[in-house]
Amino acid sequence: MFGMSKHVFRSLLLELRTLDGLSDSRYVSAEEKLAIFLHAAVSGGSNRELQERFMRGGATISKFVNCV
Repeated sequence: MFGMSKHVFRSLLLELRTLDGLSDSRYVSAEEKLAIFLHAAVSGGSNRELQERFMRGGATISKFVNCV
């Protein structure tokens, strides 16, 4: 779905967790944050499209696209 295999996604997640401090927040996991970012990068989708896809509010989407 993101243009990479599952093990590459997991490796990228591990790198971001250890080197950049990406972590779970109260309601959104680090995996979902990375998924939101990658989906935005690959599809070039709008904030609205990402809100519908991930069932999150616009502020949350903007926050995590910029966070990663």
